[in-house]
Amino acid sequence: MNLTDLHPSLWRAHQLGGSSTQCVPSGFPPLDAQLPGGGWPSRNLIELLIKHHGIGELRFLMPCLRRLALEKKAIVFIAPPFIPVPNVFEQYGVPTDRLILIQTPKPLDKLWATEQIIQSDSFGATVIWLPEKTGEKALPPNSLRRLQYHASRTSGLSFVFRPSVAQHNPSPATLRLVLTAHSPESLRIQLLKRRGPVFDDPIYIDLPSPRAALPGLFSMPPEATEFNSPSSPEREHAMDRREHGLQGL
Repeated sequence: MNLTDLHPSLWRAHQLGGSSTQCVPSGFPPLDAQLPGGGWPSRNLIELLIKHHGIGELRFLMPCLRRLALEKKAIVFIAPPFIPVPNVFEQYGVPTDRLILIQTPKPLDKLWATEQIIQSDSFGATVIWLPEKTGEKALPPNSLRRLQYHASRTSGLSFVFRPSVAQHNPSPATLRLVLTAHSPESLRIQLLKRRGPVFDDPIYIDLPSPRAALPGLFSMPPEATEFNSPSSPEREHAMDRREHGLQGL
């Protein structure tokens, strides 16, 4: 008897795990080939780790978001670092009437809002920007575990953006990826955790382009001074990508 005959979530350590839930293709075949089930899994917390904003992280998700939006499913953004510009989503084929933006004044309110949205199970995907710290205090130890629990009971996709320093800490998320800028139009992806054997080789993907060039997916609020004045060469390089593509993606 195979392990999968006992339970669909079981898998052998040397094999890529399957998926008992619906998966949505990422839009990047080399990545899908290394994801259990061949795409982004529903009923799971998907952790995307980035060193700073503006490396193309939303362009990376755009093929998936477009697919869900065209299926008339809601896309919920919770506390993004910049203000979304709706007409740019349309340039990527994402209808703006499918987008919902939630901003919260307090970091802990962000966690509460995220839990409520995920529990509602009325979305195609939630995209959450979660800081490593809330104010002067670290995130409550059980925060991610609670999000993973709620995500496991929904049919939508649950993406969480976190700082890349979090890769050194354990996480209950079943899928963890580190995203790094490789060029102005490509990303280097490292699979940190998945249901399957360790995969050390980086995956390089080309970011999608809109049908027409527009200034940016995000417009910066005036108070976002740390992004207006890059503090490191790496951040400055990433922000310079506005000249090549979409600001803040």
